[in-house]
Amino acid sequence: MENSLIPYQAVKQIPGNCVLVFAPHPDDEVFGCGGAIMRHVELGTPVRVIIVSDGAHGVSEENITEYTRQRQNESIAAAHILGYGMPIFWQYQDRQVCYSEKLIQEILTAIRETGANLVYAPSVFEMHPDHRVMGMAVVEAIRRIGKAVRVALYEVGIPLRPNQLLDISDLAARKTAAMECFVSQNARQRYDQHITALNRYRTYTLPASVTAAEAYIVIPAEELSNDPLKLYQSEHTRQKALGLVLDSSDMPLVSIIIRSMDRPTLSDALDSVALQTYPNIEVVLVNAKGADHREVGEWCGRFPQRIITGEEESPLHRSRAGNVGLRAANGEYLLFLDDDDWLAANHIAKLADALAAHPACSAAHTEIACMDNEKQPTSVIFNHPFNASLLLSSNFMPIHSVLFHRTMVDSGCLMDETLDLNEDWDFWLQVSLHGDFVFVPEISAFYRIHDSSGVHRQEVFSGAAYARIYDKWLTRWPSERLAKLMEDFWNAHAAQRELSNTQTLLTNTQAQLVNTQTQLTDTQIQLADCQVKLDIIYRSRSWRITKPLRQINLMIRSFLNRQ
Repeated sequence: MENSLIPYQAVKQIPGNCVLVFAPHPDDEVFGCGGAIMRHVELGTPVRVIIVSDGAHGVSEENITEYTRQRQNESIAAAHILGYGMPIFWQYQDRQVCYSEKLIQEILTAIRETGANLVYAPSVFEMHPDHRVMGMAVVEAIRRIGKAVRVALYEVGIPLRPNQLLDISDLAARKTAAMECFVSQNARQRYDQHITALNRYRTYTLPASVTAAEAYIVIPAEELSNDPLKLYQSEHTRQKALGLVLDSSDMPLVSIIIRSMDRPTLSDALDSVALQTYPNIEVVLVNAKGADHREVGEWCGRFPQRIITGEEESPLHRSRAGNVGLRAANGEYLLFLDDDDWLAANHIAKLADALAAHPACSAAHTEIACMDNEKQPTSVIFNHPFNASLLLSSNFMPIHSVLFHRTMVDSGCLMDETLDLNEDWDFWLQVSLHGDFVFVPEISAFYRIHDSSGVHRQEVFSGAAYARIYDKWLTRWPSERLAKLMEDFWNAHAAQRELSNTQTLLTNTQAQLVNTQTQLTDTQIQLADCQVKLDIIYRSRSWRITKPLRQINLMIRSFLNRQ
C-alpha cells in the first residue's frame, strides 16, 4: 500500500472479475469512477452500483420526495450511458451516513452476495463527510475479508495521492455525457467541468497521447489486514518513514558534549559547532574548570546550548566531566568535542548518515587531521579504519572522531573515573563490545597538537597509563579478539620477515647489477681503445699501398672456394 509517488504510466484497466461500486450520492459513481465502470463493462465484467444516500441535504421536507426521484432518474440516465444497468438505491439520508457496525455489515453482505473481488469507494480523504464515512466503512469491510478482494479508492472533491492511473482518453466524451445527466447538481456548481479538469490534470505525468485519466489508490485486503492504520497516516508520518525530512526534529538529535576548561580555544570549538550543516544538535557544555568559568549564551549559532556543572564545586577531571556530560545529554547520537579541537561543517551530518545506514553498528568514526597551535597542518593524520583487534593494543581514534548511539550509555558504557589518561580509549573499548564502528573516509575534524596533547606525550601513554588499561581489560577482552590480535601479530611478523628477505634479495641483486655495470664499463673502454687503433691502421700509408694485394688475395680465395 505504498502511495509515495504518482505513477508515470497509466493502465487501460484495473483487473476485477466482478465489480462493486459504492457511491455516497447520486452522481459520485460517474464523477469518481465513470471511466473505470465503462472499461469494466466493455470487457464484459459484471458491475453492480450501490448509491447509498438520497442526496437531498438542504431540501425542504415537502420537496424531498420529488427531489430524490429527480436525482435517482439522473443516475439511471447516466447508468444507461455508462452501460452497467440499473443502480441500487439504499436510501440513507444525505449527511446521515455514519461509520457504524450496521453500515459495515451491509457492505460485507453486498460484497458476499455479488462475489465482487474489486470494490470502488470514495477516498477516505474526501472533504464531504458522507464520502469519508463511506470510504472508511468499505476499507474496514475489506480489511475483515482479509484476502482475494481489493478496494479502489476514487477522488471527487479532494485530489488523492494515487498509486494507479487509469487511461480514459477514449471514454472521456461518454463520461462527459453521463455527467451532464445530473442537471440538478450542475445547476448549483459545474461539477462536470471540475471533474473534466481533474481528469485532464491527472495526465500531467503521462505521455501526451493520454488526454484524460482517473486516479485511484488500489489496496489488497491483505495489506489492510497487516496494517489497518497505514492508509490513514499523516503525510508527515509517511514522509518520515520514507526518510524524507519535513522538519529538523524528524532527524535524530545529536548531543555534542564539550568538557570545558574555559581555554581561549573554546570559541573555536563552539564556532565549528555553530557551522554544522546537520540541523538537529544540542550543545552540552560541561564546566570542568570550576566556579570562575565564563558565562556562555543559550545558543550556539542556531543550536540550543546549556552549561552543566557537577555536584561538586571543585574542578572536574576528564573522566568525571565526561560522565556528567553523558548523563545530561538528550540526543539519540552523542559526540565528545574537547575545547581545543574543532569540526568541519559536514562532520556531524556525514557521521549521522553513516549510523543511519548501518543500524547494526554502535558508532561511526572518520579521519582526523592534526594541526599545530597556528592551525597549520602537520604530517599526522588519524585515518585507520576500525579494527576491533587493533583497538586492544592502542587507541587510534581521537575522541571527536566518533559519533555513537545513546543506547551505549543506556547499556552501561561510561568513562572510568579512576583513569586520568586514556579514558576515551577505555570508553571505545566498552562501546566496541556492543558492535563495530563504521568507518567514513575523508577528513572532517581537526586535532590541535600542543604540549598537553597525547600525540606529544608518547612516553607517558606507553608507560603506566597503558599498563592500567591492560590490567583492567586483560580478563574482559573476548578470547576471539585476543586470538585475532595474536593472528594479526604473527601475520605482521611473517610479513616483516618476508619483507626483510625481499630487501636482502634486492640488496644482493643491486650489488650484482653494480658489478655487471662495472664489467660493462671496462668492456666499453677496451672496445673504444681497439676502435682507436683500427682507425690509425685504416688511415696509415701502408694500408693504402697494400690495398691491391688484399683485393688479389680476396679474388684468389673466392676462386678456390668455387673449385
